[in-house]
Amino acid sequence: MPIKITDTIKKLLIVYGVVFILQQTGDRMGWHITSWLGLIPVEILSGKIWQVFTYSFLHADVMHLVLNLMIFAFVGGEIEAMWGRRKFLAFYFFCTTLAGLVYLIIQLALWNPAYLQMPLVDASGGMYGLLVAYAVIFSERELLFMMMFPMKAKQFIMILAGVEFLQALFSGQGGLGAFAHLSGMGAGLLFMWLQARGIQMRKNGGGSKKKNQSHLRLVKTQRPEDDEEDGPTTWH
Repeated sequence: MPIKITDTIKKLLIVYGVVFILQQTGDRMGWHITSWLGLIPVEILSGKIWQVFTYSFLHADVMHLVLNLMIFAFVGGEIEAMWGRRKFLAFYFFCTTLAGLVYLIIQLALWNPAYLQMPLVDASGGMYGLLVAYAVIFSERELLFMMMFPMKAKQFIMILAGVEFLQALFSGQGGLGAFAHLSGMGAGLLFMWLQARGIQMRKNGGGSKKKNQSHLRLVKTQRPEDDEEDGPTTWH
């Protein structure tokens, strides 16, 4: 599996690393960075709506950070090289935001006071969205499941989705993070479907317009003295 570290990926890797250091150091010094930037349902109800966007920059531990950054480096670079920076960032943050919103809605619906005050910190919604995009674009590429078993990208993502679905169903309220992961996958598919639909609509609209225009002609009627010319002159 090729690694392509683009400029955007490189900057985001640095940002995630710096934010993690600040988060871990700041929380130990009493700055409560996780409380301010992590997604905490009761805090959002009190007005901290930015947490829906900022939670994805935080991580619980080093292993969590490393795994997400590995996905970013292995998968994100190729996708950004194909899509461009603007579309890549729009896709990524669409996935993280929608994953956070779904998690928030489920927590509020269940309304367990113990969980309503627990922060969600994770970029996995965006990472799972990137994995879905990779599986759609490079479906025949090989990935290592559990870092050991090679399989095609389309098979990898189906197994991963199945594992997350089972965890969401049978892990109780502690498995709500799995719903955020599944929501990131769904957001990735939704983004690509909306884009494909928009492109198709533009093509259809452009085709109809072109077809109508092809029937328009400006005809110059000839005077009798121009009879030596063959037929009328037309402009398209």
